[in-house]
Order: sequence, then structure tokens, then C-alpha cells
Amino acid sequence: MLGAIFRGLSNVLNAPTTRCRAFLAALFVFLPSLFIVPAVPAQEDRAPAATTRAPIGAGSAPRDGMFRIDVVVSDAAGNPVTGLQPGDFTLLDNGKSTRIFTMRSSTAREAASEPLPELIFVFNEDSMPPEQSARAEQAVENYLRQDGGHLAQPVLLYRVAHDGLFASAKPSIDGNFLALESKKRKQPRRLWPTGTTSPGKLLLDKSGRQTFRTAGVLGLISVDQRKIAGRKILVWFGDSSVVAWRWCNFNEGVELSTRLREARIAVNVLMTPGAEHISDAGDLIEAAALKSPNQPAMLTLSAIASHTGGLVLNSWDDLKAGIERCAAESRTFYSLTFDPPRTEHADEYHHLAVAISRAGRRARTYAGYYNQPVYWDHPRPNLEKVTVAQLEDIVRRQVGNSDFPRRLGNMELTERLMPAMRTQLLALLHDDREREAFTAVADISEFLPPPPGETLTDPFPGRQATADLLKRTVDYVADATHKLPDFFATRTAIAYQEPQVRDEDSCQIPSTEQPLRVAFTARATVLYRNGAEVVEAEKSKHKKLLNKREHALDTHGIFGPVLAAVLSAAADRQSSLSWSRWEESEQGKLAVFRFVIPFSIFNITHCCLPEGDGTTVYRATPGYRGEFAVDPSSSAIMRVAIEADLDEDRDPHDPLIRSAQMIEYGPVEIGGKRYISPLRSVSVLRGRTNKVIYDWGIPFIVNGPYELLVNDFTFSEYHKFGSESRILTGFEEIPDSNGSGSDKSKPATRPH
Repeated sequence: MLGAIFRGLSNVLNAPTTRCRAFLAALFVFLPSLFIVPAVPAQEDRAPAATTRAPIGAGSAPRDGMFRIDVVVSDAAGNPVTGLQPGDFTLLDNGKSTRIFTMRSSTAREAASEPLPELIFVFNEDSMPPEQSARAEQAVENYLRQDGGHLAQPVLLYRVAHDGLFASAKPSIDGNFLALESKKRKQPRRLWPTGTTSPGKLLLDKSGRQTFRTAGVLGLISVDQRKIAGRKILVWFGDSSVVAWRWCNFNEGVELSTRLREARIAVNVLMTPGAEHISDAGDLIEAAALKSPNQPAMLTLSAIASHTGGLVLNSWDDLKAGIERCAAESRTFYSLTFDPPRTEHADEYHHLAVAISRAGRRARTYAGYYNQPVYWDHPRPNLEKVTVAQLEDIVRRQVGNSDFPRRLGNMELTERLMPAMRTQLLALLHDDREREAFTAVADISEFLPPPPGETLTDPFPGRQATADLLKRTVDYVADATHKLPDFFATRTAIAYQEPQVRDEDSCQIPSTEQPLRVAFTARATVLYRNGAEVVEAEKSKHKKLLNKREHALDTHGIFGPVLAAVLSAAADRQSSLSWSRWEESEQGKLAVFRFVIPFSIFNITHCCLPEGDGTTVYRATPGYRGEFAVDPSSSAIMRVAIEADLDEDRDPHDPLIRSAQMIEYGPVEIGGKRYISPLRSVSVLRGRTNKVIYDWGIPFIVNGPYELLVNDFTFSEYHKFGSESRILTGFEEIPDSNGSGSDKSKPATRPH
């Protein structure tokens, strides 16, 4: 039913008034049974006691954790173990058991929805003698051509040569094609050419080839593989001696460990004869993060393999067996998801271990990870929380002080600043800095309950009276939507943003104390024609040193079917619609109703997710909660506040943790007639930022700190489309310049 209702809603709203009214009124047939109202003293028309409803989203399927690690479980003989259940796993984070949100087996039925694991071969021919390089390539060619070249999983080839790092065009299950590509030295993709520089770094340069080549190659591969979903088994042929890396503006060891984990790569090494072998890598990776920035940290490729849960094999005498062993690693594994704990410290290393309850079973996975503050939101510390009465006192005492705007920027109201008090306090402020800081504080409070003095103690009007008021409100919304003429109005926008993290700042550390500041102001003409709302090109004025993302927070449909959508959804049997209170306003006494809608009525988009090339738009269809206020004398909705049901703890993968909008209505004159139309709107959004960082010579996108955005809109100068004419009476003759009467052949008159 819901799908049909909302798919046809826009058509209904453009239908004749009677049809729209009937459509919305039908939704309220069962209205009295929906009310959940506060308990009141026993009386003839007593309202039912309030009931408890489950949170929106409760009862849904278990969510994935923020991090995913792949686990290989083997028996005492080294054979893979299948058939384990979630209860067989215990995940230890720094020695403490942590919650496993989901466990999936690669051999179970549900694994069919996950991409096939990818097998990656890396030929490090620049560090191998020609005969060893030829042996490795022949062994891979034999593997690719077996079974007629029909591979059971996608394979990708990388080649480290004297002139750069090259790769296959894409993963393929056509073994014959890949074998031919390798044999003919085809190089369809060059990830990085020799000698190319980037800020502060140099990759694969022959003059410094032992500096950090192996770490750089693995870093490039991990960034390349972040775009591809699923587990990857990387097989490295070549020299695995000690690698020294050079320190840059952030820890390269942290980046390498993090990007390999994100790409779900397990590094496996087929040791060349005589290479150094270090099997225990966790401590080495941790030590790398603790080294002085002025000293290089030493690490081996075999240590990186152990850190990622891979294998280090002395199989050069039987490369076929080594390749088959690595390929088997990709076919039988378990995938666990979990959340990292909240932390205040960047690059906080955490040891990981997986214990299996069944005797004789051993698990191999990532040895650890680096925890970062930006994985979770960090609200600004040391905010001064004040009531409206305290804010009024502070404004009256400190207005005009040089430090007053800064103090305002560090305030947060605990209750809503009502319009009358807002206007009164704004009139006391001296300059733009004070007004801008004050407006930001006031806007964020729009979704809070009003101060006690603004809430009337009038009793609940009764079930039937409340239902009648809502039915009249439905009729009003239906009529008002279709009686609005085609008009245009001026929209003035003020966008508040936190100053963006600078390029030289670490993306791993949350923003320090950053009060909201005006990023830009804009004026635009809003056209409302045939029921559709169009915003013409804006004329913006930007502030210095702030973001210039005009459309980072934008809203549409304020003049459209917002009210009808909220009303119809709130009246749905799945929703909760309840009486809240009487509230004082500039228009008089308002009846306030609250609602909880467990399904989506508006779409939310956010650009962009860090995956791939950073252009993937996040789209969400959450439920909503909020309230609307009705003028009982006219049945007009004078205010509506809507907040999306977003929860960071419930959905930590989502880049948004808050999205809310308030619309305030009032009387305006359009074409000589009076209408109730939007006067003001506030939109609030809090979500992750993205940041481009450079390492190993290439840019890629990662999650940055959370930021708060606030848009304040005002609507004015309403005018009706079309020409107007008026009959004027009472004209008088205008004398000409010589004092005589006007020439009757050239009348010149003016109205009184």
C-alpha cells in the first residue's frame, strides 16, 4: 500500500482539489485509533496511556561491523577447516573479547552474494635474476592454462620492472588471455612510471631503488585494489630482503597496514633462494609506528605477509605446489566484521587474534590494525550548554565585548529559542560577527523542545476534538496546495560550516575546536509554477578561508508536497502520531503533534563515499521523526520539524549521522491575496568528510573528520507571475512648462 501511495503522491497533489482532499482524508479514517497521548486524570473523554514503541529499525538483520577481516582456520596437519559456526569464534582486540557482528563462511550458501576471491600474482623481475624471473612466469603460465584456461576465480597480474609498475587491464577468469598477455609482456595499465615525483616522495627511482620500493609497490597495489570488492590473495615472486622506508608527512607503515586491510589483501611470499625470513610480524609493524620520524624503520616483506595473515613459503623448488597452496587459501576462509573502539589518539595500534573453541584448530588473520579517532564522531569538547534564559542574560551583559562572538560560537542551547525571543535578542547585537554567531546557535536549537514558559498548561483537548482538528488540517493542506498561484520569491541563504581540514593537517585526527562560521551567503529567485519549485542561479558571496561548497547542504520541495507527505505518512498504520502539547507563538496558541515514521518519505543523498574514485554518491531512505504545529483557528500548519532516523552506533558505515529540516510558515501577500507560505527554513546535517591524501606517489580518498553544516533560509518579496492592470480614477491635469494647460493632443495625467 505504501509504495502505491507515495509513487502516486505527486500526481495526486497536482490533481483537482477534491481528489487530493479525498486522498489525504482517507488516510485519516482510522486516525482515532492511532493516537498515543499522555495519560491525563480520569475524565469522561480520557486519552489512553502512552505505550512504548520499538526504536526505528529494530528487528532488522544484523549489520556488518565497520572493519572486515578474513580468517583462515586449519587443523593440526595444516588442512583447512570448514563448517565452523559463529559461536566457535572469539575475536580478541588488544587481548579483550570484542563483539563479532557477522560471520560468513566462504563455503556457506550466503557466500554466493560476495564476489569470488581474487588471486594476484606480482612479478618483481627488477630484483630477480633472469632465470628466476623466467621460472616464475612459466609456473604462473602453467597455472593459468590448466583446465583449458578456465579459471575458478579472477586473476590479476602485476609486474615490477625497471621502468615502473604495470598491471593487467582488469581481473579475468580467462587464463589463456592472461597467459598470452604475460608472455608477450603486454602492459595495458601503468600504475606508476619510474622517476615520477609527487610531494615529498619518489617511487621506483633507480637511484634509490632500495629505499622503499617494496612498500611502495604494495601500497600502490592496495590502493588499486580498494576499488574491487572481495578477498584477495597476493602471491609475490622475488627478493624479500629487508626493506627500509622513508618517513613522510604521516606514517607510511600505518598507511600500508590500513590500505592492505581495507583492500582485504593477504600477502603471500614465495621466497627466493637465500632470502631472509622473519615470520613474526606484528611487533615489527607496531614498532614501525613508534619509531622516531627522523629514523627509518626496517621491515621485511615476509613480515608484512605475516601481518596480513598470509604465508611465507620456501617453495622455489616446487613453484606449482606453492601457487596451489596460495590459491587454496582463497577458497576456504571465514569473514568476520567488528567495530573498532572509540579512541582519542591517532595511530593507536591494536593487536588482533582469533581464538577457535574447537581443540586443535588454529586461526590466521591480520595481526593488528591502527585505530583512528575519525572512525567515530567526536563532538566538540568544552561546549558551554545554556538555557534560553541564560543566553538572554549573557547577551545583555556581554554584547559589544570583543570576545563575545567567540563565546557565542562555543555555546549550545539546551532548549529551543522561540521566534519572539530570537527577534528581541537579535535587535541587541551590534555587528555582523555577533549576529552570525548568534544565528548559528539559534538555528541548531530549532529541533529542541521549547522552554517551559513557552509551553502552555492547557489540557489535552480530547480524542474527538483532536481528530477533528487533524481532519480540518488535511483539508487545509489539500486546498492550500492547489490554491497557491504561480509566484516567485527571493530566497536568502546563509551557510554555516566548520573550517575544513587543511591539506597539511592529518586526516586521522578529528577537528579541534571549530565553531561554525559563515562560509557564504547567497540570494536566489525561487519560482513556483504549476506546482513545481525551481531555484534560479544563485548570486553568492564567499567568506575567506572557508569551504566553497554551496551545494554541500541543499534542500528541495519546501513549497511542494512536504506537508502532505508528512501528514499522510504520519497517519499510516505503521507510524506513531500523538498529541504533544499546546505552545505559544506569534500567531497565538498552536496545537503541536509529534510523529514517528518507520519508513522513508524523503531521499537523502550525500557526496561522496571514499570508495573507488570518490565519486560514489551515498543515498539513504531512512525513517523520520518530528513534530508539526497547527493553528486551531485556521487549521494551517505553522511549523514542521523533521529529523531523519540516523544512528551512528546502529549504522556506523553511513557517512551521515544527522539530517534535519525545520520550516516555519506565516502569512504573505501574493497578488493582493493572503496565503500561508514558508517564511524561514533551517537545515542541519552532520556527517563525514572526505580527504584526498598522497602516498606512494598517487592520490586517493579516505574518510576525514565529521563536520556540521547549517543552512539558514529566509523567503521574502513574494510576487505573482503575470501582468497586472488597475483602473485609476481621480486624475488631475498637469500644467505644461509655460504655466498653461496641457496640450489636449498629448495628455499628461497622474493619479492621486
